Amino acid sequence: NIILIAAVVILFILQFSSQKKELVSSNNNNQISQNNVAEAGPVNTPDIPYLTIAFVNSDTVSAHYLFAQKLQKSLSKKQKSAEYQIKTKYSEYENMVKEYQQAAEIMGQSEAAEKAQRIARLEQEIMQQEQTLSQNLANEEFKATNDYITRTNVFMQEIGKTLGYDYVLSYRIGGPMLYANPNLDITHKVIELLNQEYSSN
Repeated sequence: NIILIAAVVILFILQFSSQKKELVSSNNNNQISQNNVAEAGPVNTPDIPYLTIAFVNSDTVSAHYLFAQKLQKSLSKKQKSAEYQIKTKYSEYENMVKEYQQAAEIMGQSEAAEKAQRIARLEQEIMQQEQTLSQNLANEEFKATNDYITRTNVFMQEIGKTLGYDYVLSYRIGGPMLYANPNLDITHKVIELLNQEYSSN
């Protein structure tokens, strides 16, 4: 579900010097003369630093990172609790409607109207509760996602420095990075370090 690390685009800027040449044709022997060609200076190319790059599979990280598992279990528990509350309310509503239908023929007009109002109020309560619980779950999921991204990002800064990488990219199926050399995959090492850090706190 969860899982977000930003991709980095590397720009290499090369500056080339131009040179001007003057070519003179010879009508006698059809050869090219270089008498008036200006001497070209050396091409100045700025030094390009050697960059060390690696990547992690973000889906695999979110599946095996203990902190992510904890967040997922917490969200799942809250979702099941919300579903149970709604299911209980619906069961109460269905029983009330069933009793009303069974006793409708023998109830007086005022009693029937009162029970019909109770059923309508309960139906309204269920709708409001569904909306409230749905919003609460959305807020919890947003908070969990933000906590995951923040915690992972902070520690990835340390991992990058510790392992000596200039850039650590995020790869996932369907993501912007279409191909990644498997030799640059440090996913399992990152998961190991993330879980060590999480377990130590």
